Amino acid sequence: MTFEVLRSALARNGSISGPAALAALLSGARWEVPSNTASARSLWAIWCDRLDMLVETEVSDPGLLESLAQAVDGLHDAGDARVYMATVIDPPRRFHVYLSEDLAHCVGAWEGRVNEQAPRTAT
Repeated sequence: MTFEVLRSALARNGSISGPAALAALLSGARWEVPSNTASARSLWAIWCDRLDMLVETEVSDPGLLESLAQAVDGLHDAGDARVYMATVIDPPRRFHVYLSEDLAHCVGAWEGRVNEQAPRTAT
């Protein structure tokens, strides 16, 4: 996966988070696209549950909810297709970018946050 493929997919993405992810990428943010794919349907189930939980807990960031909802819809629309799960990390932001298996387009993108807390350990 090359920088240019990720840049091109984000440039054609019409989601709320697409332009911000592209701007972060072009400004030198760290990015990664693992070499394996995952089922869009499986990711849809995971993130749909997460979205429901965020709505139920009344998360106060409507932009996050709308961004994640768009990505969840894109994963749903992709059905059984395989997708790459790219990340663009520009602290404190972390963009989750789902790319079609042929890398031709962005299935969905949403903006999360980098978890900067130290992991909790049992004492």
